[in-house]
Amino acid sequence: MSLFTFLVSDCPLEEVDYSGITEITVRELKKLYPISDKTPVQSWHSMDNDTRILHAPDASAFGELVISFCNNLPYDLAFYTEKEYAYSLDGNWKGKFLTDFVDYIKTHIKASENVQLLIFWAGDGEQKLIEREISIEEIQPNHLEQFKRKKNIRIQFV
Repeated sequence: MSLFTFLVSDCPLEEVDYSGITEITVRELKKLYPISDKTPVQSWHSMDNDTRILHAPDASAFGELVISFCNNLPYDLAFYTEKEYAYSLDGNWKGKFLTDFVDYIKTHIKASENVQLLIFWAGDGEQKLIEREISIEEIQPNHLEQFKRKKNIRIQFV
């Protein structure tokens, strides 16, 4: 089984990527991290300068908020929604991620868009979801922490 987290909506939502992970060339990477006699050998040292690679400034980038439109939906999502737009939600559900997610909800989501947060386990058939509503104006990081702990939950933003 796999745990999935999605925002689903009746209309398109804004995509965000606060991870800082970017695609750059090896040439650009060598400018950021010049190679010297004292530099530990890295695999990208011998790559062609025009090769494009993903770069993260540090490991914390992998925990930041990323909301992206999903074309490759898990089969089980159909158990929980028929909404046209589905966005995967990635990050570590701590600190800055939670604050950024609350800011995103308050800035980019309107009650009229009928947006829901779905957190569910996939791979074991349809599961019963806990149903909750929360006011967009009143949502706080601690609410999101509580929702994430529940698993198998649908939150309607109102």
